Amino acid sequence: MSNINTTVPDNRDLSSFPGEYGLPFLGKTIEVVKDSIAVCNDHFKRFGAVSKIDMVRGQRVLMCLGPEFNEAALFDKDGSFSSAGGYASSLGSLYPDGMLLRDNAKHKKTRRASQPSFKTDALKTYVELLNPIQSRRIDMLPKDEEFLFYDAIQETLMDVAAKVFIGLDEKSPEAQKLHKIFSNINKGLITPFPYNLPFSQFRKSLKARETLRRFITETIPQRRGTDGVDMFSRYCNARDEDGNYLEDVDIDGHMAFLLFAAFDTTTSALTNILYYLGTHQDWQEKVRDEINAIDNEMPTFEDVASMQLTEYVFNETLRFWPSVMILNRRTTREVEVGGYKLPAHTVVMLSPAFTHRMEEWWDNPHKFDPMRFSPERAEHKRHGFSYIPFGGGAHKCIGMHFALLNARLYLFRLLKQYRVELRENYNPDWLHVHLPRPADALPITLRRI
Repeated sequence: MSNINTTVPDNRDLSSFPGEYGLPFLGKTIEVVKDSIAVCNDHFKRFGAVSKIDMVRGQRVLMCLGPEFNEAALFDKDGSFSSAGGYASSLGSLYPDGMLLRDNAKHKKTRRASQPSFKTDALKTYVELLNPIQSRRIDMLPKDEEFLFYDAIQETLMDVAAKVFIGLDEKSPEAQKLHKIFSNINKGLITPFPYNLPFSQFRKSLKARETLRRFITETIPQRRGTDGVDMFSRYCNARDEDGNYLEDVDIDGHMAFLLFAAFDTTTSALTNILYYLGTHQDWQEKVRDEINAIDNEMPTFEDVASMQLTEYVFNETLRFWPSVMILNRRTTREVEVGGYKLPAHTVVMLSPAFTHRMEEWWDNPHKFDPMRFSPERAEHKRHGFSYIPFGGGAHKCIGMHFALLNARLYLFRLLKQYRVELRENYNPDWLHVHLPRPADALPITLRRI
């Protein structure tokens, strides 16, 4: 059962705001999918920080740009913005019980039970699971010939999802079946026609989501009472503040959304990191030097935690290309932000990528400069919500430390052995939705060091 409150329809009267709705039926959906940053730049220049647009299904939205709006909507100290309402028309069809689709007590209950799976002790256990998977997959990569990195890392991280998240042997038929199911679900997130029509991709996605739901709910009793270290087993054995197991719908909703949020976003992040390390060979060498300073051949949790320059590269990559390019909320009441009165029950759209490029908050924002995250400069701390690659507030991504751990481990293994090279004068087109990445899937060549 969905936790989304749909008793009050979205407000559609945005007549008091500047902006433009776009095409009939589709609004500006195609433009946002093609280049969300360009749409934000255009609206900000012509209409200011707050403007109206229309999206698919006739959804009218207020685009609210800048850290002041990010803070109001994400920190949300007085409950004026609903995450569930913001995502009801997008993620709601496929992930109605995910953590972003919950507010208040329902969200707090699930998040509190989820937290042990992402604490340091759990992360240390995941290192032991991740190392052999990443090592095997990197050994399988082509050498001295060009291949598409996005496709390769997607396979690697699907293995990680099967083993670390679900507790399956990543080479098993069950894991391969899960990969196909999951891929079919997420294709429904990027279709411009999200309607349950015969033979449509969206209908295939809905059926795949139901298959995943059956797998999760039928497996829960088998995991209860076990000492499995994978995330699924941890959730099955987690208890709420009253000492009760989480309900099946809670586990299914969170595990399905976790697979989407953690698997796809890390695929995007690692692809984009290699783009920047390939185009900035000086930084690739700095990261490699940091890796070579670590004595252990099989890195420990403490080893990867010491990779500070690698973390700066990770942060700078997500500044340019946050894995979620658009964040949505819906007002629960009329609220005033920055001199604007946002009407009740209105969907608002935030753009992390736009904020991350604002000259008011970043020095030379279009330059790749990881040292901007160093303690000496700390540009990301000039405003508490000018850097939001993982969202913020109560709904801030619970898996962000796992994502960084996963990326550091992979880069440790890859760059210790190989130099990443791109085509000469490589300048790809970029996809923006639902995951930002080079449109050609990043062709790279690995040269053994």
